[in-house]
Amino acid sequence: MFAPQRWPIGWPVRRLNRLRVHIELSCEHGEPFMRPRPYVRCPGCELVGPAEDLEYELSDQGTVDWRSPVHWQCAECGYVDTISADQVLADDTEHTCVDCGTLTPCPAAAARVECVRCGLIGLGPATADPEIAGQLRAIEALHAIELRVQQALREQHGPAGEPHPA
Repeated sequence: MFAPQRWPIGWPVRRLNRLRVHIELSCEHGEPFMRPRPYVRCPGCELVGPAEDLEYELSDQGTVDWRSPVHWQCAECGYVDTISADQVLADDTEHTCVDCGTLTPCPAAAARVECVRCGLIGLGPATADPEIAGQLRAIEALHAIELRVQQALREQHGPAGEPHPA
C-alpha cells in the first residue's frame, strides 16, 4: 500500500523536435507502474494533452487522491490551474507510439499523447483535424516565445532582482 505523497510529475525537454518527459515509476509487489497522468482540457488554450507539470497526492490504491489539491500546468500554453476529478477526460481511444509501437489509452480530443511505455509525447488523435493541428502549432510557438522572453528578463536582472549596470 502507498502512503499519500507529493509527486511532481513530468519535466518536458525538447529533443530532436520531439517532446520527451522524465517518467517516474514506482513498484508495487515488484511490478513497475506509471503514476496516473490525467488528461484535461486546458482553460487557457482549449487543447487536451498531458501536463507539463502535475503535482498530486497518491491514494492508498495508487490513484490520484482528489481530496487534496491537484496542481496542473498545460504543456502547450503554460496555463497553471488546480484541477478536479470532474475535469478529467475519459480514455475513449488509443494512440500508437511512433517510437515503440505501444498502444496508449487516451481521449479522442487529445492533441498530444504521452506513451505509457517510453514517455514520448507525440501528436494525438485530435490533430487529424487540420484546424486542431494548426491551433497546436500556433499555441506552442507563442508559448516558446513567452518562455524566451521570460528567460531574457531573468538574465537581465541580477541575483537580487536588480538590473545589471549598462
